[in-house]
Amino acid sequence: MLRFILPIIAFVAFPFLLVAQGTPPMPPDQAQVTATEGQGTPPVVPTGPIEHVKKMVKSQVKQAIMSNPYPALDRWQPLTAKQKFHVFLDHTYSPTTFVNAGIDSVADKIQNDNAEYERGPTGLAQHYEVELLTSETNVFFERFLIPTVLKQDPRYFRNPDLPFFRRALYSVSRVVITRADNGTETFNASKVLGGAASQALSDVYVPGHAQGTGPIRDRVTFDLLRDAGMNLVHEFWPDVRRKLFHR
Repeated sequence: MLRFILPIIAFVAFPFLLVAQGTPPMPPDQAQVTATEGQGTPPVVPTGPIEHVKKMVKSQVKQAIMSNPYPALDRWQPLTAKQKFHVFLDHTYSPTTFVNAGIDSVADKIQNDNAEYERGPTGLAQHYEVELLTSETNVFFERFLIPTVLKQDPRYFRNPDLPFFRRALYSVSRVVITRADNGTETFNASKVLGGAASQALSDVYVPGHAQGTGPIRDRVTFDLLRDAGMNLVHEFWPDVRRKLFHR
């Protein structure tokens, strides 16, 4: 037993022995450099990729609450392929993407109790990880690749000039109707095909997932209903924000 305890005691006591012995004096040149550095600004602590992502997400949440990231329909202009790629990048860390992943993980936990997942909170976290990866894949297909190939606009545009009920109907209908790059309205194949492609891809790498057209149909239907609700939020939140924050 002592052979385990003595090394631990020595490891804990070692720093205190160093302090007790005192710090050896620094050379004059080094002491001068240290004093000079102490009078200047503190060193900048480098931030890693996780801190950078947290900062971007925090900025996006603040922007979603206090600003209006969804322009009105009268400001529509077609996008180039490069601009659509930037739309995809913006949505990779958008709060909407993380919220959608949370909604999908809860729905998947209820509808598809996959035996390959753990039980309890750990299993729910596994569901969220898978759904977040699926959401990011969906963003790539829906916001960049398919809109670029089919020449469709992947953005949502508000229409505040309509009466309330027509405005709500317009908002919900945008999940199946979008604008083509030539300005005409067309079937929103980007959203439908994007959801189908991301679900088909997740069925390949997620163990225990049922494969075939059934899960793809269920995924696309659920995504359309979820996005219709999110469109209502995008449409009316600026009005609510204006009344709440007087901005």
